Amino acid sequence: MRAFWIIVLKEIRDNLRDRRSMFFTLMYGPLLLPALMIGPLVFNVNKHTVNFEQPLGVLVSGAERAPNLMRFLSEHNIDVEKARENYQSTLREGTHKLVLEVPSNYGEAFQAGEPASLILHYNSSEEGADRERRRLRRVLDGYNEQMRRLRFLARGMDPQVFQPLQISEHDLSREVGGEVMVGLLIPFLLLFSMMMGGFYLAVDSTAGERERLSLEPLLVLPVSRVQLVLGKFTAVLGFVLISLLAPLLTAFFLFNLLDESGFSSQYDFSAMTFVIAGGLHLPVAFFLTAFLVMIAAFARSTKEAQTQLGLAMMVPMIPFFALQFMDVPKDSLTMAMPLLGQYQLMGSIVQGQDVAWSQAGLSMVSTSVVAALFLLLTIHRYRQESLLQ
Repeated sequence: MRAFWIIVLKEIRDNLRDRRSMFFTLMYGPLLLPALMIGPLVFNVNKHTVNFEQPLGVLVSGAERAPNLMRFLSEHNIDVEKARENYQSTLREGTHKLVLEVPSNYGEAFQAGEPASLILHYNSSEEGADRERRRLRRVLDGYNEQMRRLRFLARGMDPQVFQPLQISEHDLSREVGGEVMVGLLIPFLLLFSMMMGGFYLAVDSTAGERERLSLEPLLVLPVSRVQLVLGKFTAVLGFVLISLLAPLLTAFFLFNLLDESGFSSQYDFSAMTFVIAGGLHLPVAFFLTAFLVMIAAFARSTKEAQTQLGLAMMVPMIPFFALQFMDVPKDSLTMAMPLLGQYQLMGSIVQGQDVAWSQAGLSMVSTSVVAALFLLLTIHRYRQESLLQ
């Protein structure tokens, strides 16, 4: 065991000296990648979320012509303010975002039972203008529906007479709209981060040492090839696990910046979700580490290893796009496929759905078995004399 830990510490020390590998291990995957992927999502959701509990100030031109409407608006957390005469120019200049105009013929049309017009003036180029417009429009639609029903009742007619069909929808699916993107975002982020975290150390541990002529002295030491491979594997695994844990923390922080909205209520971004995600991806960390070390062991040069591992970076993307554009069933066969099973399980967990732990166990066991096969192939490669060629 002493020789094993000497190899592990040697590989870790060598990797710590490489600033490029440390950047991708500690900065790119854990911090920059989540910020680039999740940050815009959080920003856009918060930007376009309509909060009906928050008071909204609206400028109104001709408010005295519609006192009942103004009362209705105030009951729905909309504060009415009198607009200036030159409100159109102030809208163009960006001083104001939204103005409701009540035309002079509003009262006459309303009393005559005719459609009474209202005009919404807004500047769509101003940030937040569209959000305020949608909120005011929804309140006005509610007032319009209320007045429509009162007009029917005033004439002794039941408003439901003009609604011959009452259509309701009952979705029995356990999937929530948008799951394809949001549900798969976390596993994609974790897989890509882990690949980047172990990439450079995996290349340096075999192909790099072969080119520096430091691999041959290592092979003649009184250390078994199994201990040698496991030592290198453990060193790479350490950085891969860091690249798993750090983005989990970053993603948890970013997702919890979401305001209380319909979007955030559809998904479960609690701490338990990220704890489960970490547990489900532990076998994936073993899988990716063994995969990276195996490719590096079979490569003849650092350049060849970087090329092959560059192509291997596509591995996390394959199940991501497969689940986005294909109808992949959730059964024992797909759960037994490494990476694909984790994507499907995380899609359900983010939705707050119950997960069959038998399927989770199958996914974790199958992933671990494939990782062990990769590790055995790497050990077999290290036992070959052609390793140094």
